[in-house]
Amino acid sequence: MSAEVTSGRYCGRFAPSPTGPLHFGSLLAAVASFLQARVRNGIWRVRIEDLDPPREAAGAAADILRTLEAFGLHWDGEVRYQGRRDPAYAAAVEKLTDAGRLFPCACSRREIADRGIGGVDGPVYPGTCRTGLPPGRSARALRVRTDAALVSFNDGIQGPMSLDLERAVG
Repeated sequence: MSAEVTSGRYCGRFAPSPTGPLHFGSLLAAVASFLQARVRNGIWRVRIEDLDPPREAAGAAADILRTLEAFGLHWDGEVRYQGRRDPAYAAAVEKLTDAGRLFPCACSRREIADRGIGGVDGPVYPGTCRTGLPPGRSARALRVRTDAALVSFNDGIQGPMSLDLERAVG
C-alpha cells in the first residue's frame, strides 16, 4: 500500500475488467466512487483487473481509461494493473504468514458448504484446518486466521456496524 493510503486520507478506487468497452453500469460506479473520494478531499485510484486473459479484449484497458478521461474522471497517481502486482501480493502473504495470520487449508468450497454452517453472506468456514492439516490432505488455499472478537466500524451508508469475524466467516 502507498503511504497516501495508510496515512488516513480517504482513498477511493475503480477497478474495471478490460473485457470490452466501459458500459453504463460501470461508468455509474466510477462516477460514484470518484465523487465520494472528491467530496472527502481524498484520492481516487484506477486499478485494471487484468486477471482473466482469455476474456480480455485487445485495447479495452486503454479504451476504458480514455472513456474515464472523456467524462472528466481523472485519477490520482499511476493506473495499477493487478496482473503486474504479483511481487507485492507475495510480500503481503509472506508478512501475514510470518505474523501467524494465515494458515494452510485443505477444504474445498463444497466441503465447507456441506458442513451446513450458514452465515449472512454464505457458508461459514468451520475451522477444520485452523490447527493443522488433516492427515493425508494437502493445502489448496491459505485462510486468514480470525479471532473471536467484535470488529466495529462506521459504514458510510448504514452507520455504526459490528461484526464477529469468526462467527460470520470462520
